[in-house]
Amino acid sequence: MRLPDGLRRAALCVVVPWLVFTLVVYVFAFCGGFVQTWGRNYTPTLAHFRTAFSVVVEGGVVQWAGVAWDSLFTTVRLAAVAAPLTAGLGLLIAWLLARVQFRGQGAFEFSALMAFAIPGTVLGVSYVLAFNAPPLEMTGTGLIIVLCFIFRNLPVGVRAGSAAFKQLDKSLDEASLMLRASTARTLWSVTLPLLKPALAASLIYSFVRSMTTVSAVIFLVTAQTELATTFIIGRVGQGDYGVALAYSTALIVLMAVVTGLVQWRVGDRRLGRRAVAARRPDTGAADVRHAPAAT
Repeated sequence: MRLPDGLRRAALCVVVPWLVFTLVVYVFAFCGGFVQTWGRNYTPTLAHFRTAFSVVVEGGVVQWAGVAWDSLFTTVRLAAVAAPLTAGLGLLIAWLLARVQFRGQGAFEFSALMAFAIPGTVLGVSYVLAFNAPPLEMTGTGLIIVLCFIFRNLPVGVRAGSAAFKQLDKSLDEASLMLRASTARTLWSVTLPLLKPALAASLIYSFVRSMTTVSAVIFLVTAQTELATTFIIGRVGQGDYGVALAYSTALIVLMAVVTGLVQWRVGDRRLGRRAVAARRPDTGAADVRHAPAAT
């Protein structure tokens, strides 16, 4: 239904300036890597990108000579590990909350969503204190960063999965179980194909947040596990804004590409109709009818 004209104009007056402001911020960040010094010298240059992402081929061997490659590879690797684990665990918790009744369900849901109520710096300090001594000594490793990513981004996967499960009738699960399918087979073959939008949302959010988080991991990174955001902050602290902006531009492009790929491969839940041939009892001819089918 069309909104009332007054409400529509009021909403546009709030949304359009905010969208313009966001676009201006992105444009400035994008353009800053292509000039000598943003705000002082606007001479076009690619020196910042060469410093950050130069590649040298010597003797047929590719060498990643740029100063930003190590942190970028580390960030992508850890985010790629954490994103599917976060999405899978979030959907599993959502399934337990939506389909299984057990004692302490409210406390279980609260603990799963509690990460949003904890500031990132507090979470990072807590991880340092909890995993800084045997038998769970993980400080300085990539594993503790992956665990921090998962716990930090888990609530989005849980809420997206819970909303998606509320749109699916329980009779689908019951029909699959009555046909002697196991619970795991029901989840994989019946439920999961209908949860693609929620799965895509959780994957995209988890990956993007893992690539861009600062506060939760600022105390967990080391020289061996430096992330993109801490590298950018270090460059800004040294006054090297050109390389920092060039790195930010590369991250924007990378995350846009990953978001599009995930949405293309996972995010669409396509509902179609397939033709079912039914033989007419009177003439013996085939009567083509349509039955709903989900792919």
